[in-house]
Amino acid sequence: MAAVTTYTSELYERPALASSAALNWPGVRLEHYQLGAMTLPAHYHAQHLLLVHQGARPVVASRRTGARVDADQFRRGDVGLYPAGEYGPFGWDGPADIIHVHLDALALENRARRDLGLRYFALHERFRCDDGLLAQLSAQLLAAAGRAHSLGQLYIESLVTTLSYHLIEHHATFERHPGGPAGGQLSPAVLARVDAYVEAHAEAIITLEALAELANLSVFHFARRFKHTTGRSPYQYVLAWKIGRARTLLRAGELPVAAIGDALGFASPAHFAAAFKRAVGLSPRAFQQQR
Repeated sequence: MAAVTTYTSELYERPALASSAALNWPGVRLEHYQLGAMTLPAHYHAQHLLLVHQGARPVVASRRTGARVDADQFRRGDVGLYPAGEYGPFGWDGPADIIHVHLDALALENRARRDLGLRYFALHERFRCDDGLLAQLSAQLLAAAGRAHSLGQLYIESLVTTLSYHLIEHHATFERHPGGPAGGQLSPAVLARVDAYVEAHAEAIITLEALAELANLSVFHFARRFKHTTGRSPYQYVLAWKIGRARTLLRAGELPVAAIGDALGFASPAHFAAAFKRAVGLSPRAFQQQR
């Protein structure tokens, strides 16, 4: 009889090296494991599973389904996508360094139907495939699980939204409702409300949900329209706004650097300094000294 699990990793005998379980990420849970050669028993997992292999040495993974055996070599950056369901014994023949991204199956289904106007949606299984964007997004989520990010939840929501869009558009079969939600641009009035909200909440945690409410749209639909209108994701837009305001405050020279980072809601002085230098090419202190 197949073991019933919510997450495939429940079958492992060792804890994760990193996990987002305590971080309350929306619709996704990330885990990082380093494991030896092993075979998992037949099992049913309730969440969609994205596996990203990032070990330096390739491993051969295999799975038995009845009389059929699937086997392939996984190299660094290769991914496997396994929708929620029942699976036969699954294993690999050597040490494996793996990122697990567990996606809430119901949440992804609701997003596809509600936000993209799909009347049918089915995620494909990929025993092994090469998808650089999935590997990159998973690595970014892993990095975010290990440390606080300068813009916190907005950054995670942006990554999860991008990941969900990509899975639906490139790794699923779907059919749209006639007259379902279409693309399009946000009105100048909505963009003005976004700017006013960001300015009024510069010190607070800004979420995609709060921004989407300003446009009376779902998070999914808002993110797509926002990118289509501005050329930036909401996360990139908010970060650029904060950097622009930081430049103004640094030029004024009335506040110390640490106080400016706090006033703009960065997680720490180090996060503020790193984000500012990436955008401007100078540290906040060096920029202030140039004025």
